[in-house]
Amino acid sequence: MLTSFKRFVEKNNLFDTSQKIILAVSGGVDSMVLAYLFHKAGFSFDMAHCNFSLRGKEADMDEALVRTTAEQYKVSFYCKKFNTKKFAKENKMSIQMAARELRYNWFNELHQNNLCDYIALAHHQNDIAETFLINLMRGTGISGLHGIRAKTSIFIRPLLFVDKKQIEAFAKINGIAFRNDKSNADDKYIRNKLRNKIIPLLETINPSAVSSLCDTAAHLSEVERLYRHHIEKQKNKILEKKGSLSVININQLKKTEAQSTLLYEILSQYTFNTSQIRDILNAVDGISGKVFYSPTHKLLKDREALIIEELQQNENDTLLIGESNEYIKTDSIALYIINFIKPDNFNPFTASDNTVFLDFNKVKFPLTLRKWENGDYFIPLGMKKKKKISDFLIDNKINRFEKENVKILCADEKVVWIVGMRADERYKITPQTKRVLKIQIL
Repeated sequence: MLTSFKRFVEKNNLFDTSQKIILAVSGGVDSMVLAYLFHKAGFSFDMAHCNFSLRGKEADMDEALVRTTAEQYKVSFYCKKFNTKKFAKENKMSIQMAARELRYNWFNELHQNNLCDYIALAHHQNDIAETFLINLMRGTGISGLHGIRAKTSIFIRPLLFVDKKQIEAFAKINGIAFRNDKSNADDKYIRNKLRNKIIPLLETINPSAVSSLCDTAAHLSEVERLYRHHIEKQKNKILEKKGSLSVININQLKKTEAQSTLLYEILSQYTFNTSQIRDILNAVDGISGKVFYSPTHKLLKDREALIIEELQQNENDTLLIGESNEYIKTDSIALYIINFIKPDNFNPFTASDNTVFLDFNKVKFPLTLRKWENGDYFIPLGMKKKKKISDFLIDNKINRFEKENVKILCADEKVVWIVGMRADERYKITPQTKRVLKIQIL
């Protein structure tokens, strides 16, 4: 075990003897064996322990064991006590996620305070197998199947060469003291259920199931490198940045192989889930105007593109309007939108403050409905020169409170209409107009 440990550290270039390492030690068998191996190998290290205050006296006894071991090995001991339940409640997250965030935040603190070069974690091959199966069930794609890296940023994992049974046997042979966390037996957690039921069942079929899953994860890690290279080439063909918008060219998407996979790799970056991405792909050949929302972004299916935009703090302040949208409503306004062939006797002067007529073929979709901002300008209908909207509002004696609620309708970042006030000269109806876009405030 000791020889394999040293060889793994060297092969993966985890650290050199001049660097400072802090071991994250919970008191469980994995981390206590990690500390023992570091000590026997003669490596320089310190120890850090998180007390999450979740198991009362049991948690305090874990801390006491790690502290005593640090004294025995004559190394520095760092300990942090957390009110995990309070943190979880305040941040609306599970206890598991709260503990993880608190732990890693503290580890990063230790590093930022120059107390170490790396933090050593006691992940082993069973952790790789469990993570592989969890991500397989979640449908994370190939990015979730490459296993756990031996070295990522400031974190190193020197036990990835060995499985849980070998660790437990080694601890028993060498009389290494450790403590059992009873919560690990609680199958309400997915990882525990895999650990306690699924993997033992797989081992009845293949005694080397853990090792085989680790080998598969390692192989997929190599496959992923080739996959990423190809995906990036395809993304460059179909994805374009236009200001704050990300635009996917539908025609180019249709020309690619494995459209669903490519779309997943693009849209998952914007926190769309697998089910949503499937619905978006099904909508590609449908009518324009359909909008999809993720926790962080919105996507508009337009005629020739999928348009992605980050959600604003107040989503009702900014809306995308597709060509097929007939009715748009926010907290403060509702718009009715239609387009039609211009009749021979059409009179654009029937427009009012609440209704505007525009040349449909001059308007580029999607439209954006938003609040006006300093620097916005337009060419007021009937004029030839551009005018700042701020000046227009002053000229029309719009008071401060009214100004805060003024909205503008834009096409391709150009102002089409100061809603309820004045249209832009560039989009007016002319004798050459063939199709009319009518927008009415309800």
